[in-house]
Parts: sequence; structure tokens; C-alpha cells
Amino acid sequence: MSAIDQKRIAKNTMLLYLRIGVVMIVGLYTSRVVLDALGEVDFGVYNAVGAIVMMFSFLSSTMSTSCQRFYSYEIGRGNFDELRRTFSLCVLVFAIIIVVLALATEVSGIWLLQSKMKVASRMDAARWVFHLSILSFVFTIIRTPYMGMVIAKEKMKVFAYLTVIDVVGGLGIAILIAHYGGDRLILYAILMAAVNAAISAFYIIYCRVFYPECKLMFYWNRERFCEILGFAGWNMVGSISGICKSHGLNILINIFFGPAVNAARGLAYKVFQSIQTFADNFYWAVRPQLIKSYSAGDRSGMLKLVCQSSKFTYYLIFAVALPVLLETPFLLGLWLKKVPDYTILFTRLVVINAVVESLANPLAAAIQAYGKIRNYNLAVGGFILLILPVSYLFLKLGFPPETVFYVSIIICAIAVLVRLLFVRKCVGLSLRMYLKSVVLPVLAVTVVATIFPMLLEANISYGFIRFVTVVAASVLMTGLSVFLLGLTPNERQSTLRFVDEKLHIGKLLANK
Repeated sequence: MSAIDQKRIAKNTMLLYLRIGVVMIVGLYTSRVVLDALGEVDFGVYNAVGAIVMMFSFLSSTMSTSCQRFYSYEIGRGNFDELRRTFSLCVLVFAIIIVVLALATEVSGIWLLQSKMKVASRMDAARWVFHLSILSFVFTIIRTPYMGMVIAKEKMKVFAYLTVIDVVGGLGIAILIAHYGGDRLILYAILMAAVNAAISAFYIIYCRVFYPECKLMFYWNRERFCEILGFAGWNMVGSISGICKSHGLNILINIFFGPAVNAARGLAYKVFQSIQTFADNFYWAVRPQLIKSYSAGDRSGMLKLVCQSSKFTYYLIFAVALPVLLETPFLLGLWLKKVPDYTILFTRLVVINAVVESLANPLAAAIQAYGKIRNYNLAVGGFILLILPVSYLFLKLGFPPETVFYVSIIICAIAVLVRLLFVRKCVGLSLRMYLKSVVLPVLAVTVVATIFPMLLEANISYGFIRFVTVVAASVLMTGLSVFLLGLTPNERQSTLRFVDEKLHIGKLLANK
């Protein structure tokens, strides 16, 4: 891969991480304000009812991935006429999806809401939340082909700014409803849908102004339509499995334990999403380059990038996960006025789940670049889908709510191994290369970085001093372990050069 491409990945990653700092701080504080304003029960209702709609939103994420794959592929080939035709065809597909899914969600969701969900005391408000969540989902589908073009073009600055605006808007809404005298849950759902609509409108206007490829044209190609739809169709299995793992378990917890435990799961999932964003940010920066490398015929460069991005994704997420795992009670106490039951345990388990899954995205991107994804999605999606019935079985037998998280961790670990076997078969990634380049460095960093912070956590009394000490030790030990044990000599040299370029250390020393 060229030096220019590496600099682009580094630049885009930095932009996304500047964004995540704001997103994490504002997003977590917003959850605290919303929980306080709505109350534990209404907060649980919003998470549970919103999950019904999200279960039907799998096609949006599926088609988003498909759009980005075909956009990046044509950009890698330099075929911009075909890129415009592909974009117009994707918009047509999405228009069909909006009609089909809106009807399906209304019928199925209303039945589930009225017959299965434990929201009887707030049924009227729950219906408002449900219908407004559908409207938000429609806006999300509309903007997906445009957002996919922004990511495929690697314009991460636009993506970062809009995400920050989104979370800041959420904070403004949270503050507003805290001072509202009417039904706060209904107002919250209305305003969240309005913010979603505004973000969608901006994506559409931006792409139409700056990207000629996003000017719609009447175009029909049955073969191309079937190719995109077939790719998306097999991706659907993976999307369904992801929705069942996250939002399906949310509904399952509501059925067995009610809105109070939903609130604990909702708060834990906020932490999960914040940590998962660290992995996603790097993945979004790398993925277009990975697909472009494959489409340009640079197979060796793509495999090298798969291993590097797998390793770096793990390091980035582990650096955040370690202090969170060790100091969960203090962090939640600092974040929330009142910590609901189960929240501490749920948070630790979802963080472990995020660490396990951090290796999955680069492997999935390699298969998507390859294009033939049917068997891959059937196998991986099949494993992930097992989480819901297995969890249901354990809960039916009387096991506690945290059981669903243990089931998810184990099955997700197996799914990572299945992904690796498919990447080996489809694109020729050597298991020995992956073991040497990814697994051994990751294990070494995990073990060495964990020991000292754990000793501090066990020997210092609970409180602010221990929190600061453990976090500082975790960051320091993770950084040192990654630099000394987790990087190759060439990667260490590249890291030092990158830091020198950004901080101008060499120039400062020369001037002295």
C-alpha cells in the first residue's frame, strides 16, 4: 500500500478520534440527563420499544454496507460513470425498501408491542415512541446511500462533524425535556425524530452539491440490480444476527424481567456503543482502502492491511476497555446520579463482548471486498443467530438476566474463528500469518498491560485516587506494551516518524 494511502488512513483516523472524544463525553452525559428526566421506567420503555423498530432496520445497515462496497470498488477502478449509475440504482432499491419495511414494521411491531411487551402502564406513550421510531428509521434509510458515498470518498471530516452535531442535538433535547411539564417520553421521541430528519437532509444536500455522482438519473440494469440486491441479501443474514444479538436480547430481557432491567441493559449498551465506536472509527477509515486495494489487484497489500487493522483495532478498543473494566463502579457512579441494579455487571460483560468482537470487522471487510459472501454470511450469521434462542432457553429455565451476556460472549468468540477460516479460504490469508501478526502480539499486550493496573486496583482503597491511579497506569502500560510488544520494527519506526511529523520533535531538537 502506498505511503499516500497510509497517510490518508492516519488522517481520517485522527479526524474520527477527535470526533469520538466529543461523542463519548456528550453522549454519556446525555444518557444521564435523559435517565434523570424520564425516570427509570420510561427510559426502559424507550429502549425496549425502540428496539422493536431496530429489529426491522437490518436492511438499512445491510444496504449501507453494500452501497459502500460497490462505490469503493468502482472508485478503485476509476470508473466514475459506473459509480453514478450504481448510486442511482441504490437509491431506487432504497425507495422500494422504505415502502416494504414501513408496512412490515407497523404490522409486526404493533402486535409485539400490544401482546408481548411489558409496557401496560405507558402503552399510549409507547405507541408514540413506536411510530416516531419508524419515522426515524425511514429517515435513516433515505440517507444511507448518501452517507455511504461520503464514507467511500473518505470524507471523514463531514461524517465526523455530522455525528458531533447529532449527539449535541441529543444533549439539547435532553436538557429541554428536563424542563418540560407534559409527557416527556413523547416529546423526547418527537425531537429525536426531528434531529434524525435534519441530519438526513444535510447528507442529501451535501452529496448533491459536491459529488456529481449523486445527481440522480433514470437508470435500470437488471443484472446490476440483481448483483447489488444479491450481495445485500446475503449480508442480510449477518445484519439479522447483529440485530438479534443487540435489540432482540433487549426485548427478551423486557419479556422476562421488565423495564427496570431494560434500563440497566440500556445504560450498559451506551457504554458498549461508546467503546465499539473506537473500533468502528478505525474500521471506517481503513475499509475503503482495503476494498480499493482488492479491486486494483493488490492482494498482498490487502492481506497486510487486514492483519494490521485487526491488530490496531484491538489495541484501540483494549486501551479504553481495560480502565473501564477495572473501575466500572466508580465510572458509573460518576456518570449517573443513581446506578440501577445490574448496571455494573452488565457494563463489564458488554465491554468484554466488545473486546472479543474487535477482531471481526477487518475480517468481514476482506470477505466483502472478495464479493462472494453467501456461505460466509450463512455460517457466521447462523452462529450469531444462536444467541437469541440459547438465551431464551436459559432464561426460561430460570437463569439470571446476565446469562444472555455470557452466551453472547462465547458465541461471538466462535464467530470470529469462523470468519478467519473463511478469509483463509476466500482471499488466501495464511493462519500462520494471522497467528504471528495478530494473535500473538494481541495476547502479549493483553497480559502484560493488565498485570500492574490490576495490582493497583486490588491494593488501593476505592475512591478518586485509586480511579486516577488505575486509569493512568492502564493507559501507560497499554501504550508501552503496544509499542514494545505489539508492533513490528517497521511499525515502530512508522509510528515514531508519524509522531515526529505531527509534533515536529526533530525540528525542535535541531533548533536547540
